[in-house]
Amino acid sequence: MQPEPITQAEYESQLNRLHERREELEESESTLTSHDHGGGLPADEQNRLARVRAEIADVLQQIGDLQDRWADTGHAKPDPDGALGE
Repeated sequence: MQPEPITQAEYESQLNRLHERREELEESESTLTSHDHGGGLPADEQNRLARVRAEIADVLQQIGDLQDRWADTGHAKPDPDGALGE
């Protein structure tokens, strides 16, 4: 099954949005980890940190999927570090 075609404008728009979200999440992760002064984080902050890290992983997966989708529609070579590692 072939991926749905995507225009360059859609690709760039989605990629920029995902990178902005990744940066926001990484900033949140940094803020949360900066609160740990050697004694560990309280449970609620540990939960927030786990959710942020899970969302970062999801966004990174979406970036890889988008790059692979762009490549699969004939616009670029597959990224060896992409979602499928092709």
